[in-house]
Amino acid sequence: MKSVLGKLIQQEFGRERYVIYTKKLEKKESMDIFCDIYEELKEKSPAHLNQSLKKLLDSVQVSIHISRNFIYITIGYILSLALLLLFGLVWFITYPALALISICYFYKLEEFVKNRYCDRDVRIVLIYKIALFHLLEETCLQKESHEVY
Repeated sequence: MKSVLGKLIQQEFGRERYVIYTKKLEKKESMDIFCDIYEELKEKSPAHLNQSLKKLLDSVQVSIHISRNFIYITIGYILSLALLLLFGLVWFITYPALALISICYFYKLEEFVKNRYCDRDVRIVLIYKIALFHLLEETCLQKESHEVY
């Protein structure tokens, strides 16, 4: 399972580049990543850049949503466990139900951990955001016919 932000970078630039970017991050070559992303985005139209920005903002929002809702998922899991144990149902109902809600919870736990602690994906997305904002700013300045001094 990949983080939401890692999936975004793979959709935008491909799996091969994602692997290259993670290796460059380990070597602390962030400027190389920025230049590569900038050159890739420079060829895109302003409409495509706006669409990329929308995808970026949506992915960040989903990532935040996963983190914020995890406390409610944990509370629901604990309450479900307590209710199942307190009801005193027969074992062939209780044990499969406990197993099912535990599997679901551990899936959500893994999703939370992947999205919450994906430092490399966050750093790549921040570089992507900077390149994207820089190009969008240039596009706006060119449309308005302003000269940059």
